Parts: sequence; structure tokens; C-alpha cells
Amino acid sequence: MEYVSLTPTLSVSRLCFGSLTVGPLQANLPVGRGAEVIAYAFSRGVNFIDTAQLYENYDYIKRALELAGHPDVIISSKTYAYTRELAQSAVEEARRATGRDVIDIFMLHEQESEHTLRGHAEALEYLFECRERGIIRAVGISTHHVAAIRGVLKLGLPLDVVHPIYNMRSVGIADGDVNDMRAAMEDAKAAGIGIFAMKPLGGGHLIADAKAALDFVLDTPCVDAVAVGMQSEDEVDANIAYFESRRFPEKAAAALAKKRRRLIIEDYCLGCGKCSERCRQGALSTADGVTVCDNDKCVLCGYCVPVCPVFAIKVI
Repeated sequence: MEYVSLTPTLSVSRLCFGSLTVGPLQANLPVGRGAEVIAYAFSRGVNFIDTAQLYENYDYIKRALELAGHPDVIISSKTYAYTRELAQSAVEEARRATGRDVIDIFMLHEQESEHTLRGHAEALEYLFECRERGIIRAVGISTHHVAAIRGVLKLGLPLDVVHPIYNMRSVGIADGDVNDMRAAMEDAKAAGIGIFAMKPLGGGHLIADAKAALDFVLDTPCVDAVAVGMQSEDEVDANIAYFESRRFPEKAAAALAKKRRRLIIEDYCLGCGKCSERCRQGALSTADGVTVCDNDKCVLCGYCVPVCPVFAIKVI
């Protein structure tokens, strides 16, 4: 396993375990089973895991840490908090629910521009205070928007990391293409900000071209680490093999080529439109009581799932 310096004080495995996929918004594995997969990744040398308040999977991570004997793992979380009080609640929830006194990285979730950054200034200031107190080791943002990184640089925010969507087909980049995002990341890197990319496989759209897609991201010099969602020990083994050798085992490569993930909307959908309002990709639309998904736009993030009042949306 290759380790890199994401920040001057955080050494992380280049492969980050993207934990969204094991929890309630996607595979919804039982806590014990999801924890086993995460703990297995820890035992194989992955020391970096990404989560979020939204994902509702802190209990998976706490159990995984217990199963693995409390290894020295870097935990990154995120929150939509925009006030000091909400940010404080989010940080304390993460500490309590993971059983960790210190959360290594805490980010504002899904920032879009300098305007959303200004709107979240109170929460961001609290995160900076937590960094000073040692409760958080690094502060950052996650984003699908080029403008958010540009906003960080324009405002001169003293961030440690950014977590942008980045893949070879520009899937999910909301306000430009992969070249625009790479240019913004390069400027952030030049400003001393660590970069760990998300959705290198475009939320599943690029699985059939997994090797080319991962090569593209790993060959981008400004990218320090890459978060990849995993749901089983076989997927952990396949991704570790790739990150170590740039080759998937033959069996894993064949399985990846056949794998397809999709968002489904059950026929008991109320057509209330809450999911359409939540979708930042414009993939969901509701008209005349019927909700449909544009699969070309959907990045299978599952963020629409928790707003559905009858749990009619699933990512499988």
C-alpha cells in the first residue's frame, strides 16, 4: 500500500475507503457485516476512510475500529451545518458515535461557490476553532463544483484539504468539465491544500472502463488520494491490487466489466418531488405525481434516499 502526505501531519493510504456504499443510503448492509468489510480493509493497509453526517454510518466505523483493534486510521467526515451550533452538534456527534476524541478531517459538505462558502462562514469558523483546540486535525470542503474551489482560493480560506468529484468523463461535475476541475485542483494544490478525489468511476457509470478511469485519476499529479466505494472483501482486494500494481486480478476485472449499479424508484412513490428538489445533478424530475430518473445524469450518490417520506428510492 502506498502512503502519501495529504497534509503535513496526515499520512494516508492512497486508497481511501468510501463508506457511503455500505450504509443506509446504498447497500444498507447490517452494521456488523459492513463493519467486517471496513475492518478487513484496515487489516489490508487502508488507513483512510471517508464518511459524512448524512451517511448515518458512524456506527459501522466504530464497530470496524473495534474489530480491527483500534488501528491508527484517518477518519474524514462532513456536515451541511451552516451555523456555529449546528457545526458544534455535528462535530460532537462524530466524536461520540465513532468513539474518537479527535476527528482527523472535518469538511463542509457539497459546497458550490464563494456564495455558499460565505453562507456557511459561521460553521467554518467553528471548525477552524476546533482545529486550534486539537479536536479536528484538518478542515476542508467537499464539492461537485469548480466554483467552490475557486471560491476557497478567492476568499483565502485556510483550508487543509478539498474533496472534489473528478473522473475522466466529467460525470457529476456541475459547472464545467474535467479540465476545469483539474485546473482548479492544481491551483489549490499550489496553495498548499491537499486533494483527495471522489467518484473516479463516476458513481458506477465508468465501471466497465475501471482501469482506464482509475489510471486517469491516479495519473493526475495534484491528486493525493482517491476515495473508492467498496461493499465486500472481494472489492477491497480488487482495489488494493489495482492501487498496488495498476492491474486488477483477472477474476475481479471480469466481475467489474459485468457490474451495473442503478437507482430505482419503487411503484409506491408518492410523486411528492422532495427527491427532485434534493438532487444536485438534475437527474430526478417529478411531474403529475410521477418521478423519473435520468440515468445519464445520476451519479448514484444516494443523497435523495433520506428525503423520501416512504423510502421508495434505492441504489442497488
